Amino acid sequence: MSRRKDQAGTFELLTRLPQQIVALAKLEYENAKREIVSKAKKAGIGAGAIVVALFFLFFMLEALVIAAIAALALVWPWWLAALVVAAALLLLAAAAILAGVALIKRGNPVPEETLDRVGGDLTAMSEVRVNAEPSEPRGTQMPRVGEEGNWR
Repeated sequence: MSRRKDQAGTFELLTRLPQQIVALAKLEYENAKREIVSKAKKAGIGAGAIVVALFFLFFMLEALVIAAIAALALVWPWWLAALVVAAALLLLAAAAILAGVALIKRGNPVPEETLDRVGGDLTAMSEVRVNAEPSEPRGTQMPRVGEEGNWR
């Protein structure tokens, strides 16, 4: 059986394999970089929008604090009203800090798509290695008399 000219032989394919693995690793590295940069840009834009919102919220909260102190000052002395409002704000700030820390711990910029592809590549390579191993013991692979096979 002759091989066509456009088909590579086993040895030629095996010599190309390390170069192809290196090229695949470089491409996956570039994909991971692109994915991380894309996620970082989106996170940066989101952080900018949050900063703008916090700027306006600061002044809104300042007005609400003044209103709360004024409302409590109708019942209590103004110093006690200011102290109660300050304690409430301290509790709110502590809750916000704890929530922020929890969100930061969960927001890990891992290139999940690239890791999935690399995992698939590794699985495929391990299947090739497993399938390349003989399924029968070595002694039973030789053809018997009367069977088809490769008799050298």
